[in-house]
Amino acid sequence: MMNGRLKNIQHFIVSLILLLFTFMAISCEEKKKKSIRVQYNGPLMSTDNLVVAFSDSGYTKVKLTTARQLKFQNEDEVYPKAVYVTFYDRTGVEYSSLRGDSGRFERQSGIYKVMGNVFFFNRVQQQSLSTDLLIWSPVQKKVYTDKKFTIKTPKEELHGIGMEADQDFTHYTMRKTKGTFSVDSLAAQTDTAVDTTSY
Repeated sequence: MMNGRLKNIQHFIVSLILLLFTFMAISCEEKKKKSIRVQYNGPLMSTDNLVVAFSDSGYTKVKLTTARQLKFQNEDEVYPKAVYVTFYDRTGVEYSSLRGDSGRFERQSGIYKVMGNVFFFNRVQQQSLSTDLLIWSPVQKKVYTDKKFTIKTPKEELHGIGMEADQDFTHYTMRKTKGTFSVDSLAAQTDTAVDTTSY
């Protein structure tokens, strides 16, 4: 009889110890789950009414303005509101401007992307470019897109998919182009790639 009670007590103690170990293991697992940090990928800084000037030899060559800038940990920047880029000549006179509904700066590649209802206008040449996405490289001093575009000049209206231009928009190369353009006062039709220089 005593042996039976002793066995029951031993069985009870072993069961109690196993139950305590199980409870401790579950508690440790819960603590581990709570201690896992969730990485924040949102903006680190927000700036309103941003104005950035790009200078060369003490003269402002380009000015970028936007109502809001969001800066991220990888140093990329997002401009959720309209973006305006103004280009100046050597005398400080504005010769072309670029606007879009939003934009972003990619630190690693050093490029700016202007997106949504993009309009680029060269006041001196009276030339305009319309597209949905335009990429600007300050280092290469180029603008380009692989999207549909329309270029209008006093004598031409050209449509295509994919183009590249100098940032002053005087020399541009187009791909998959259709439209009417002038060659020595003659109107010609084209549906091929065109390399155009404006004088």
